[in-house]
Amino acid sequence: MNNNDMTVRDYENNSTLVFDEQVIVKIVSMALRDIEGAAIARGNSNAFSGIVGRGSSEGINVEVGTSEVAVDLRLIIEYGKNARAVYEQIKAKIENEVMSMTGLRVVEVNARIEDVFEKEEFQARTQL
Repeated sequence: MNNNDMTVRDYENNSTLVFDEQVIVKIVSMALRDIEGAAIARGNSNAFSGIVGRGSSEGINVEVGTSEVAVDLRLIIEYGKNARAVYEQIKAKIENEVMSMTGLRVVEVNARIEDVFEKEEFQARTQL
């Protein structure tokens, strides 16, 4: 082994790949677009603005480590949907998308359901 091989190997071992929190938020937001009956709450968590969204990132908080991610969500659900089943779909989708795109393991997905809307109102508000 010559010195050039050692230099390349040392350089490779010191390389890093870092994901900005906003990248993870965007992946989570895009993953939630496919979930029926749930949307991200937008606006202040203590004063609901009446607006929800499928592509919004305001109701998504993440903590990104070197190998793990934690996700907190503020959600609105559609009346008649099983909140536990919707949560399990959300959790599985986020874990899969974040892992497949970044290699980071999602260690927790916490969801706070802030409101429930009847189907017509839910559809109208998520089309904004």
